[in-house]
Amino acid sequence: MTMFIIKRIKLLLLALVLLPLLATAALAAEAKATNWVNVRSGPGTSYSVLDTMAPGEVGDITECQGSWCFVERAGPDGWVSSSYLTATEAPDDPDCSFQLVLGPGGPQFAITCGDGSGSSVTINPTDPNRVCFYKNANFTGAKFCRTAGTYNTMPAGFNDTVTSIRTYGSARARVCEFANMKPYCRVVSSSESHLGAYLDNEISSFRIANGPLPPMKQACLFDNPNYGGDHVCFKTGTHTLPPAAQNRASSVLLLEGALARLSKSPVYGIGGVYVVTTNKPVLPIAWNNKTRSIRVE
Repeated sequence: MTMFIIKRIKLLLLALVLLPLLATAALAAEAKATNWVNVRSGPGTSYSVLDTMAPGEVGDITECQGSWCFVERAGPDGWVSSSYLTATEAPDDPDCSFQLVLGPGGPQFAITCGDGSGSSVTINPTDPNRVCFYKNANFTGAKFCRTAGTYNTMPAGFNDTVTSIRTYGSARARVCEFANMKPYCRVVSSSESHLGAYLDNEISSFRIANGPLPPMKQACLFDNPNYGGDHVCFKTGTHTLPPAAQNRASSVLLLEGALARLSKSPVYGIGGVYVVTTNKPVLPIAWNNKTRSIRVE
C-alpha cells in the first residue's frame, strides 16, 4: 500500500469522525475570508455594499446562489463572493483540501485529494434547523445560534438583550422572560425582526424544537386595562399571588389555550371564584384590583 493511499484512508477516517460533529453542532460548519471582500445586500456586484469581511474573518454559510453565498457573521449578514471564502478546517495532507461545492442541494464542503480521482466526503455546512438570537432589531448586532434543546439560561452577555430572532428550517422557539422557562413565555414560529412588547430585551431562557412545541398554558395578570403596566404570569396550577401583586389585576391575558379562575382570597376558592375563558382587556368592577390567588388550567 503506497503512502498516498494510506494518507487518503487516514483523511477519509478523519472526515467520517468530523461528519457527525458538524451535523449536530449549533454552528455546524464555518467559512473564512481569504482576503478583504465586500458583504452585499444581494447575490451580485449590482447590490449595495453593507460591510466588509477582513482576511481570516469567520462566518456561517447558509445558502448560495451561483457563485455568491449568504454569510452570517458578527457584523451585518450578507452575500459574499465564494471566490473569497474557504473552509476553516484544513487537512494536514498537502495533497488534500476542503473545497466549497455549490450544488442544487445548497453549499457543501468536500474533501478532494491529489488529482481529484479518488473518493471524497461531503459535509453539511450548517444544521438546517436552528434559531439565531440578535441583540439588535432586523437581525443585526451580536448574535448566537442554537439547535433543538432546552436552555434555562442565556449565554454570557445575552441575558435581557435579545431584540430579534431568526428561525431556520423547521426550528421553532419558545422564549421566556425569566430563567428556567418561567413565564411570561411565548412561541416564535417564524423570524421576527422585532420582538415587541413584553419580550424585547427581556429573554432569559428558551426552548427550541424541530416542529411544533407542546402547549404551555399560562395566565398573565396586568396592573392596567388592555394588558398594560406591570404583569405577573402563572403556569398550570393553583397559586397565591406575591404580596406586591395582590389586589392589582385589571386585565388578564391567556396564552396557549389556558383557562384562569380568579379568587379574592389568598387561600384559593374561599368566597367564590371568577372564571376567565378568554382574554379580558378589562375585568368587571366586582373583580377589578381584587385578585389574590389564581388557578390556571
